[in-house]
Amino acid sequence: MKSKKRKPVKPNPKPVVISFLSFALVALAIVVALEFLDHRAGRESFIFGKLIPLAARTASGEHFQGDWTAMLSARKVPFERFRDREGVDHFKIELAEPQYLAVAQELGKLVEKNGGSHSLSEVQGMKERVVYLYQVRFHGRLTHLILLSKRLAPAAAPRPGDAGATPASRAWPAKTLRLAFVIDDIGYADLVSDRLRELGLPLTGAVIPAAPYARSEAQRLHEYGLEGIIHMPMQPRDPANHAPRGQFILLDSSRAEIDALLSEAMAAVPHARGLNNHMGSLLTSEPGAMRRVLEAVKARGLFFVDSKTIPATVAYDLAREMGIRTVRRDVFLDDVQTYEHASAQIRRLVEIARQRGRALAIGHPFPSTLAALRDAVPWLKKQKVEIVPVSQILE
Repeated sequence: MKSKKRKPVKPNPKPVVISFLSFALVALAIVVALEFLDHRAGRESFIFGKLIPLAARTASGEHFQGDWTAMLSARKVPFERFRDREGVDHFKIELAEPQYLAVAQELGKLVEKNGGSHSLSEVQGMKERVVYLYQVRFHGRLTHLILLSKRLAPAAAPRPGDAGATPASRAWPAKTLRLAFVIDDIGYADLVSDRLRELGLPLTGAVIPAAPYARSEAQRLHEYGLEGIIHMPMQPRDPANHAPRGQFILLDSSRAEIDALLSEAMAAVPHARGLNNHMGSLLTSEPGAMRRVLEAVKARGLFFVDSKTIPATVAYDLAREMGIRTVRRDVFLDDVQTYEHASAQIRRLVEIARQRGRALAIGHPFPSTLAALRDAVPWLKKQKVEIVPVSQILE
């Protein structure tokens, strides 16, 4: 009996084709997405720069550039400009110190007028100048990098009898009204203390004791003649924002646990004569827990600065009741993190001092905050106020 021959089965090409097309579409989508991200970041994009040029996105930037160059020319400010391979325009400008603030303010106005945004991304202080790097974006795309170099006015010669004074204290003759500035969160980055020293103000640096650079930064503050205090982490209302017991004083921390944390903090910031609270919106509003903290503070002879992270804080009133030298914060310099807001808060601080005789501001080492402080120095020197460390405005 003859066996029947089986017909060969022909392969079906459809699954292969479908797989290939699916892979090609995924790859294309990835390429387009990466190109779009490059375009949004201001880098050169073949698809969105040449094949599909997004002209509307660059029009605002071109309008801004016209306004910006016209303003510089009207003020007779020389500048250098070039456009890099990625289409970002670079401006290099050198200004005398009195010109800087007006030009920086005009920059913000012109960017806003054309619907863009700008940010101060870097500040570098040197002996005779300060360099500010601004990034300008339109529709999320980096379009301009503006390097403003401000020449500092020469420092005044020291008066007779000032040989032992620090540069910061020598610059501020005693007046009736007193201002203090505390810069929080020192210790997370190296050499922040150098930037504080360059401001020429007798600032107080609040050092996070468990931060990676706490010890070195605290030592530099001391060497530079700047006051250092402990920035003690305390429990906030949001449970997601505090670390375990090893770093934060919590609502149920025992006196022994508080003593241990303060001992570690004083070892990290050995020259500190006081402390303020880092966070602490929950703990500083609870009298029982806050009393335990202040008992430990008093036992060490420290002063306490109420950062006032919540209006319902009892820390300041309780410290006064317990006979601890204390003061509370009047304004935050950078609760809105912009140069303009910090500048306005400095002026507000002076007005508060005129009413109360003294005022305290707390800020952070953000580039915008430090720039606002530096630029406010000439104006502050003309006001009838004295800038002092926070220990000199205690009650």
